[in-house]
Amino acid sequence: MEISSKQKNIKAIVYFIIIAVVAIIQNTPGLTFEIAGARCFLLIPVCIILGMGEDEALAGVMGLFGGMLWDMTSSVHFGFSAVFLCVVCFASSALVTYVLRNTFIANFVFSAFSAFTYAFMYWLFFIVIKGVKGAELSILYFYFPAAFYTAALFPLLWICISPVKRRLNSQIKALSR
Repeated sequence: MEISSKQKNIKAIVYFIIIAVVAIIQNTPGLTFEIAGARCFLLIPVCIILGMGEDEALAGVMGLFGGMLWDMTSSVHFGFSAVFLCVVCFASSALVTYVLRNTFIANFVFSAFSAFTYAFMYWLFFIVIKGVKGAELSILYFYFPAAFYTAALFPLLWICISPVKRRLNSQIKALSR
């Protein structure tokens, strides 16, 4: 059976609330731990976990929303995170829809790859190309450690978000019968 648009909207609203809460946690100083100055990119795995297994358009919009919330706290790269997360969430959803299964391993690999890609691209576009003096080694002491930190926290995020997503999906399926 097809789920109604009201049920789809409720599910999307819950997902957007989760993304907004995670964005507040990530972007508010003192709410997350910093390990040797490295901060976790919480929005990358959260948006990917929520987007995988969903419609590609919804996944892309969730990534766009999460990235916009992330970009609101930055004066340097406005729009970069929004575009990056939109593309990554769309691609992960499309891969799960047409090629892969929505498993822990697929989510982990895509989240870790996305975290390292984000760190490298950010470093390249906003540090190296802009010509920030003496910051070339920041890839080794900030950006890649932040990506490792993000990948290391992925299992905890999966444990917290996956049951909510499963329960929401099962309740919507039960209502559509």
